[in-house]
Amino acid sequence: MREHVEALTNTVTAKYELAVEILRSYGTFRFTATGWSMLPVIWSGDMLVINRVRADQIQIGDIAVVGRDGRLCAHRVVRLPERTKNQNWITQGDALPTPDRPFVENEFLGRVTEVFRAGRCIALSPNLKGIDFLLAQIVRRSVFATRVFVYLSNKFKSRRVEPLCQR
Repeated sequence: MREHVEALTNTVTAKYELAVEILRSYGTFRFTATGWSMLPVIWSGDMLVINRVRADQIQIGDIAVVGRDGRLCAHRVVRLPERTKNQNWITQGDALPTPDRPFVENEFLGRVTEVFRAGRCIALSPNLKGIDFLLAQIVRRSVFATRVFVYLSNKFKSRRVEPLCQR
């Protein structure tokens, strides 16, 4: 069992290192999101397009991709560094009740610029509005509600394919 866990950890670390190298070398990278922390904007299974930008180019509301503990994390920027103090940015998943620990510039990898779900482009907004805001508030407060929401969404997912993002 211990060898299995170690092999899995090595695989995850290798994938992370490859993703970081591709992003730093070519300036863009795509990966499939996992988890529920960015519901309702980003779902597990969505394809994220990340573009390399300088850390000082991100703004509050952008979805930043940070490399931590051998994993990629895409969360919304909720606070920028203060000019007189250390250069720390704060992110938070839309569906999480508390912010992440601060990240520093060398952990910052890029910004999510496009999200594809079931063959269609999902519009990104710097803040949650309307039904997305309401759903985020619900999933922040209840794991049960999140599971029901995900179950119902999967059950009634549309299979139609729409045009990709317009550039």
